[in-house]
Amino acid sequence: MSFGEVPAYRVQTLNTLAFPKGQVPRCEMTGLPARVQCITPHITLYFVSKECAKQAWYGIMHKIAPLLGPLRTPCLVVGTEEDRAKREYTMEMSKKALVDLCSQEAEKFLVERQYDLAIPGALQAVTFLREIYGDGAIEMIGPFMQLAEAHLGLGRAREAAEVLGRATWTVSKNPDCSNSMKSQLHRNIGKLHLSQNKLDEALAELSHDIYFSSLEMGPEHIETSVGYYHIASVFYAQHKIENALAFYDKVVDIWYRFLLAARRDTNLVDSVSESQLSQAGDMLDHVLRTRAKLLGDTHIATGEAKYTVGLLHLVANNVEKARDAIQAALATYIDHLGPDHPSTKHIQDTHDACPLPKAPPGQVIAFGDDADDADAAGDTLHGHTFGAIDAHFPSQMPRAATQSPIPLVPEGAGL
Repeated sequence: MSFGEVPAYRVQTLNTLAFPKGQVPRCEMTGLPARVQCITPHITLYFVSKECAKQAWYGIMHKIAPLLGPLRTPCLVVGTEEDRAKREYTMEMSKKALVDLCSQEAEKFLVERQYDLAIPGALQAVTFLREIYGDGAIEMIGPFMQLAEAHLGLGRAREAAEVLGRATWTVSKNPDCSNSMKSQLHRNIGKLHLSQNKLDEALAELSHDIYFSSLEMGPEHIETSVGYYHIASVFYAQHKIENALAFYDKVVDIWYRFLLAARRDTNLVDSVSESQLSQAGDMLDHVLRTRAKLLGDTHIATGEAKYTVGLLHLVANNVEKARDAIQAALATYIDHLGPDHPSTKHIQDTHDACPLPKAPPGQVIAFGDDADDADAAGDTLHGHTFGAIDAHFPSQMPRAATQSPIPLVPEGAGL
C-alpha cells in the first residue's frame, strides 16, 4: 500500500512473532498492540490497522515523520553535563515546535470538518506535551478540546466523554487555569450532553460556559456568543421557542455590532481566526434558517439575519455571496420600512459599496450551506436530532426581545 504519489511510504503487515513476548510495538493512535507497520525513509511507525495508519499519515505523520527519527533515536554519546543540558534543551524546543505544528493541523481539519484527520495531530500534541511537562499539565487542555470536538463531530459520544473526563481532571489539578479554558471545557461537556439528549445537564454546563467566557472576555464578546448559540439550541430542542429565539437574537446582535465595527477598523478582522469566522458562519446561517422557518422568509428579523450573514461574507471575502445576502436583506427592509428609512439606506449603502471582482483563489473561507448541507436538511447538532416544532406563528410575529442572559455563577463553579 502506498500513500498518494509517494511510493516510499508504505504499510505492510507486522510480524509480531519477530518481537520478544510483551514487546510488540504499540499503535501511535490507540496505544493497542500494533498489527501493521508504516515504513518511511525516516522512521518506521506502527499502527493497529491499515486504516488507522492512513488516517494518521494524512492527518499529521507525513509532516512530522522526518523529525520523529532524530527525536526517538537514543544518543550514544554521553558528553559533558553542559553537552547533555544543551541536548535536552534542543529536544524540548523541538517538541514544543512540533506541538504547535500538530495543533495547527488539527485546528485546520476541524475548520474543514475533516474530524477524523484532526485526531492524529491532537493526539501527537498530547504525546509531546506529556513528554515535556508530564501528566496533568495545563498545556494539554487545548489538544484535549480539539480531540473532544473531533469526536463530537464524528458522533462518538463515548470517546468524547473519555477525553473530557481527562480534561476535567487536568483542570482540577491546575487551580490557576484560565477562565477561557474553563469556558471551553464546559462548552464541550454541554455539547456532549446535548448530543445525548441530556438537555437539563447541557443547559447547566453551557451556563457555566457563558459565565467563564464573560469573566474572561465579556458578555458581548464574539467568543461568548458561541455559548448563547448552544443554549438556544438546547431551548429549541426543548420546544421553548421564544427562549431559543431570544438567545439566537443575542448571537446576531453580537456579530452584527462586531462586523459593523470591523468595517470601520480592519484591525478587528485580523483578530478573528479562520476557525471563528467559519463557526460564526455556521451559527448565523442556522439562525437565518430558523427565523425563516418560524417567522417567515420575509419577516424583518429574517432580513436582519440575512444582512448580518452578508456582512460576515464580506469579512470572509466571499464577495458574491455577500452581495446576494445583502440584496435579499435590502428587499425585506424596503418592503417593511420603505426605501427612505435610515436602516434601509444603511443596507443600500453597504450593498452599493460591495466590490464586484471575484475573490482571489485560496482566500475564501467556506461556511454555511456549502460547508454543512446536512444541517440545512434537518435540525441537527452533534448527532442530536431536534423534534419537529408544531407551533404555528403568525407571519408578523414580533421578534423576541433581545436580552443579556448572563447567569449568576452556579454553586460550586470553581471548576
